[in-house]
Amino acid sequence: TAALGATVGLGELLLTGCTTASDHTYLYPKGLTGLVDAQIEAARTLGVRFHATRGSMSVGVSKGGLPPDDCTQDEAEILRDGERLVKEFHDNGRYAMTRVGLAPCAPFSVSPELMKETAVQAKKWGVRLHTHLCETLDEEAYCLERYKKRPIDFIESLGWLDDSVWLAHMVHVNDAEIKRLAKTGTGVAHCPSSNFRLGSGVPPIRKYLDAGVKVGLGVDGSASNDTGDMLAEARMAMLAARVKSGVGSMSARDALKLATRGGASVLGRDDVGQLKHGFAADIAVFDVSGLDYAGSAGDPAASLIFCGAGHRTKWTIVDGKVVVENGRLVNIDEKKVAAQANIACLDLLKKAGAIA
Repeated sequence: TAALGATVGLGELLLTGCTTASDHTYLYPKGLTGLVDAQIEAARTLGVRFHATRGSMSVGVSKGGLPPDDCTQDEAEILRDGERLVKEFHDNGRYAMTRVGLAPCAPFSVSPELMKETAVQAKKWGVRLHTHLCETLDEEAYCLERYKKRPIDFIESLGWLDDSVWLAHMVHVNDAEIKRLAKTGTGVAHCPSSNFRLGSGVPPIRKYLDAGVKVGLGVDGSASNDTGDMLAEARMAMLAARVKSGVGSMSARDALKLATRGGASVLGRDDVGQLKHGFAADIAVFDVSGLDYAGSAGDPAASLIFCGAGHRTKWTIVDGKVVVENGRLVNIDEKKVAAQANIACLDLLKKAGAIA
């Protein structure tokens, strides 16, 4: 199921022009192992450049945390598996197709001790750190009550503000915190569709960019976004910025930059994200000659953000290899995978008692 879910999500991203992706896998029901391994295998089959992260939850409801106890793990087990994955899969070379990061879920689902030790591990092995932060006001209230610190202050006290870290969502911050993010080189994964779907709020992306904070785009997961459409996410980011900071706060090219160079910078890549000599041969080709793009010929680049009923690429090339050809994934049977995903979905709903 983990491999199937990864195939669906990563396949959608490739079909909408995304060539490098990351996933935050932090839910490990009791008895399940090898989830990240399965995702890496799926990414390799599809041909997408993939930054896997070994997520974790260790503080369940019985200890004052958010997740159910049966979805948490022992912290020693979490650290051991993180070490295993880094040693087995992480490739720090230029144009690497597989990298691994360490990613405790959020302050209300892991202990401060695990956050600290994970940061030590990451520095020891030279890998990146990731977590959710400042997503909701509930999280802010939790940190203030439990740790007497705002979320940014809390993770900084654990060694989590530097240029090897990127943080998802970052909706509820103040101006002083934005300056600290910029000063430390900490990155932000902006997930506008998820933030809107969950009613979390609108992050101050224009302020982040003006301050020099690294910002990339995330489509988040199927629990809070029902599509892995990277172009739709870029459009949503542009619209969100205009609602938050005014109509002149983000152009179509600004949004495309978030989706390309921005994402590369957040992941610490200086070899992807640009069509430039010395960078990886990662290319997405879109056909803008159809009716849904009619009238936009004066600026076809901007038309990708402003127009289009469907965002499938004509061609997607990753590391010089064609992985989408004439709008279809090359390395898998899309119809077969979709059918398998629907069967798995119905099976889960039946097990949960949601359908007969």
